[in-house]
Amino acid sequence: MVDSAWEIWWNRHKHHVAWILGVMLIILIAGALVWHRSTRTSQPFKVIGFYVNHSPNQSGSRSALAAHIEQLTTVSPQWFSVNSNGSVTDTGYDSTVAHLIHVHHVALVPLFVNTGGNSLVLLNPAARRHAVGAITHVVQQYHLNGVDIDFELLKPDVRAELSLFVKQLAQKLKPLHKTIGVCVFPLVGVPPSINAPYDYRALAHNAEYLVVMTYDHHYSGGVPGPVAPFGWVKNNVVAALGQVRAHQIILAIGMYGYDWVDNGKPGPALTMPDKSVGSLLYRYKVRAKYNPSDSQNSFTYVQGGIRHIVYYMGTRSANIRVQLARHYHLGGISLWRLGYEEPGFWSVLPRK
Repeated sequence: MVDSAWEIWWNRHKHHVAWILGVMLIILIAGALVWHRSTRTSQPFKVIGFYVNHSPNQSGSRSALAAHIEQLTTVSPQWFSVNSNGSVTDTGYDSTVAHLIHVHHVALVPLFVNTGGNSLVLLNPAARRHAVGAITHVVQQYHLNGVDIDFELLKPDVRAELSLFVKQLAQKLKPLHKTIGVCVFPLVGVPPSINAPYDYRALAHNAEYLVVMTYDHHYSGGVPGPVAPFGWVKNNVVAALGQVRAHQIILAIGMYGYDWVDNGKPGPALTMPDKSVGSLLYRYKVRAKYNPSDSQNSFTYVQGGIRHIVYYMGTRSANIRVQLARHYHLGGISLWRLGYEEPGFWSVLPRK
């Protein structure tokens, strides 16, 4: 029986065909792996707005939220406090604000602060477990998309305990598909007594993102100076990148400054929201000066014979920090806080 032309061709070339198909399969598998990694790590640029309720002493964030909610990916209201025994106190949950956030399909990820800056909830294993359970209950009760742990003024020696707390919280919340963020103090230019509790690597292993609070380099009670000088901010971004993947870093931008008595000495200062600067400049007939090296604004004025100096962020400086976050491919930015910013700031952020 004579072989057909096809059988003759196949017998001659079947090894080559098998080799080609094998190579194609390897290419397809490699491509799938690359695609999976890119989709797993490529995240939309987050714009997180910290929200504060209206109070007798300060205006709230409601009007800014309503006007710009389409430019936010996440809202983190200051609504819950974790007590030293692990219980959680509702300090201002607002169902109408929560509804507004949900209907616009923006993530609702409230701040959970440590009451009075205490460390006891972390040091006591029973209180720590109680806090994990209480936070999980609140998340489910209010249909939250996640939590942002904002524990400040901690003792330096609770570094391991804070990381363990976030790990235990992740074990409860991740199966529920909830987000965990952690606010951390900067690594550079901050005393160890302040930033020692924050193990960036360990925290990022269990949290979706870390909010690096790059403000108050100069603060109320200290000497006057720029609140968030650009070089300091950039150095802290670079330092954070040495420990955490870029997409897990959120660059916090403080939309405010401070008003000190201008005597060159440490002293208390009034918080100066960016949006309030214009009226002060007009009242005292003075002009603000932009300092390119620090990318901060300042001005002086005299009130009742006393000279004051104000350092503040301003729209130009805030936008430069947004570009810094994009340049380093960070996960996004956060704004402290909604309602402090100048209206012009929002022009740099696209609507969804």
